[in-house]
Amino acid sequence: MSKQSSRGSDWESLRIRVLDRDGWRCVYCGKELIGSDATADHIVPKDAGGVDAEWNLVAACRADNGRKSNKVMIRMPWFNKKWVEGIP
Repeated sequence: MSKQSSRGSDWESLRIRVLDRDGWRCVYCGKELIGSDATADHIVPKDAGGVDAEWNLVAACRADNGRKSNKVMIRMPWFNKKWVEGIP
């Protein structure tokens, strides 16, 4: 877990909303997310100015979340318009 990782009940609630929104599928590889493999990945990492907000998070498997690491760029095979609803 990175120094920038979020924690606590507010984070867990946000993570679950993101997973529900994305259908419990990794946006990078399409894998079904179960248990500890279900993570929420910051599109813009917190150490690059990103925030804990639904519009800045996507569902990701642990492997792809780790592979992306602190990179700002996101590449995915498909795009869900719900990901950008509510961007300020």
